This record gives sequence, C-alpha cells and structure tokens, in this order.
Amino acid sequence: MFQPFPFFIQFTEPELWFIAMALVLSVMDILTGFIGAAIRGQISSTKMREGLGHKMVLVLMIVMAVLLQGFTTHIGDTGWNVPLIMPVCGYIAVMEVASIVENAKDAYPQIADSPLFRLFDNESHDDDEGTA
Repeated sequence: MFQPFPFFIQFTEPELWFIAMALVLSVMDILTGFIGAAIRGQISSTKMREGLGHKMVLVLMIVMAVLLQGFTTHIGDTGWNVPLIMPVCGYIAVMEVASIVENAKDAYPQIADSPLFRLFDNESHDDDEGTA
C-alpha cells in the first residue's frame, strides 16, 4: 500500500481513498464551475481566483487533519487518538458533490427537471393534498 509519510503516519486504505475522493471531487467542482461559466459567457478571473483560494483552504483542511491525526499517534501514552482524516474528507466530498450538482444545473438548466436531479433536490415541496 502507498505510504507517503511512513515515518509520521500509517494511512489505512480507506483513509487514502477518502483523501483521493475529496481531491478528485474538488477538481471536478473546479471543472464544472469553469465549464458552466464558459457556457454562460461569465468567466471571471476574480471568481476563479476566489474559487481556487477556497479549494486551497479545503486542501489545507485535509493537511491539518493528517497532521493532527499523525501527531496524536506520536504524542505518547495519552490514551486518545484523533481520527480526523475520514470525517474531514467525507464532509468535503459531500460539499463538493452539492457544488458539482449546482454547477451542472447552472450550466445545463434543462437537466434540472430530470429524474437524476430530483435525487439531489433538497427543497421541500408542498403537496396540495392535506392542506387547507
């Protein structure tokens, strides 16, 4: 198994997959955002710089999770360990999926009413039944 820092932290296979998932989804979010802006003719260097800055902050959050988890394994017999990699990367992945779906909807509005997008629709809809 690939261990980039074996002297510091031993990654489990699921942790490596979670890190990869978060990073790949971040790249997909950048691409779908750029493609959507190009389709709408709204490419803005200011928005791209801001978006890339946000992605760098998320990458730093992953680095922080790796560092904290690694440090807690070397501190000594404290009786505690901080498993942060999978929760942090999982949370980032969920955020990225939501952003990718929003970007896709902005880039291709006709797809918003498709059955696929109904899976991601989190808006509540009032039914006419049972209402006065």
